[in-house]
Amino acid sequence: MKVSIDDDNSIGYERNSLLKSFFNKLYIPFLNLLPSSARGFVKNTHTSARNVIEKATTHHAIEILYKFGEPEKSKTLLQKFFHYIWFTTDNSKAVRNRLRLVTKKLKDAIAVHLASGKRVKILSVAAGSARAILDATYMHDLKEVGADVTFLDKNPQAHIYSKGLIESRHYNKNYKFNWVVDTANNFPHYFKDAGKPNIIEIVGLLDYFDEAGIKRLFTSVFQNLEQGGVFITSNIVDNPERRFITKVVGWHMLYKRPEDFYKIAREVGFKDEELEFIYEPFKIHFIMIANKS
Repeated sequence: MKVSIDDDNSIGYERNSLLKSFFNKLYIPFLNLLPSSARGFVKNTHTSARNVIEKATTHHAIEILYKFGEPEKSKTLLQKFFHYIWFTTDNSKAVRNRLRLVTKKLKDAIAVHLASGKRVKILSVAAGSARAILDATYMHDLKEVGADVTFLDKNPQAHIYSKGLIESRHYNKNYKFNWVVDTANNFPHYFKDAGKPNIIEIVGLLDYFDEAGIKRLFTSVFQNLEQGGVFITSNIVDNPERRFITKVVGWHMLYKRPEDFYKIAREVGFKDEELEFIYEPFKIHFIMIANKS
């Protein structure tokens, strides 16, 4: 089982300074002692904190984290202070690091398919804002030939958001985008054999799935991924801020390890040599890359 921590400084990973690491030794235990009733206080400290709590688990909350908590909404010195407190936690940084890592690996997968002369066909399940997909596909080499990209999400508002991002980037006519409103397990209904995706991305969704749900989805992915295709997925790992995230923020997730994904991936048909697990620098999120040979 291949497990590593990505340390590619070229993609701008966020890390903690020595001072921040020392501060966290005092700060994180304090956060974890806060009762769930402190949620109202946290919401009142900053507009972005309120929106994250009220929209927890949705693409809206994730986008706020991606945008570093919308610092432009800090109007007073106190708001700026709390903005820093909430949006420089290890979990906040790790979400942004996950985006960087997933985007990097999507670009790698796209480059492989371009080199082989294949049409790039991407499926994003529980796509949300689709930011990683859009960041990865907006690359020079791909613009010349384009790609077929399908976004599947049960929330129509997420599709409205991703459509807005696409319009702002002015993709050319070589790209074909398709939006599907449905649940994750229904994705095979939208692909015929000749049009099976060769890159499937499911990032963020499995944080809420139990083992049985993951196995059911992995089985569908293995059966519907084109031969030679790549499957990229992820999960959050138990970490020191878990109690605060669960109790105060109210963001409930099912924490897992790479070993859990490895076991399921092998059971559904992926081979040992086809699997790779990579942590972002905080080791709060890992991604699994599965190649179907």
